[in-house]
Amino acid sequence: MRRRALAAVAAVVVTLLLAGGGVAAAAWRTTNTGTGTARAGQIGTPANVTIGAITCTTSGFTTTATVPVSWSSVTGATQYTVESGRVLNLVQAEKKTVTGTSTTLTTSTLLLNIHVRVTASAGKWTGTPSSTVSKPVTCS
Repeated sequence: MRRRALAAVAAVVVTLLLAGGGVAAAAWRTTNTGTGTARAGQIGTPANVTIGAITCTTSGFTTTATVPVSWSSVTGATQYTVESGRVLNLVQAEKKTVTGTSTTLTTSTLLLNIHVRVTASAGKWTGTPSSTVSKPVTCS
């Protein structure tokens, strides 16, 4: 009876492994009693998000603001998503994906303020967005 149950469990495990892309599994084997905990890994939140000195250039009737943004690296992150916009809650934000810890944003829309936040990711893992930082855009 015990062998039949073990064979059934093995068949279920093999079926799940063959069918389930993205399925995570873990097992412990011990003869002792007790408790154990497990948790998935996580990606941290970018810190020290900074908007540098904004420069403006004018060509004809179009003024373009160049906005440098930088942040501290996050252990394990392979890329960062930088969201920017003129609304503080970043609804309808523009998104830019970069692999380093800085980027330059440009806008030709005259803004009163620019708001930026950064999210780290690795593969399908995505961290928590940073706090939103803001800076006035003053182009003459």
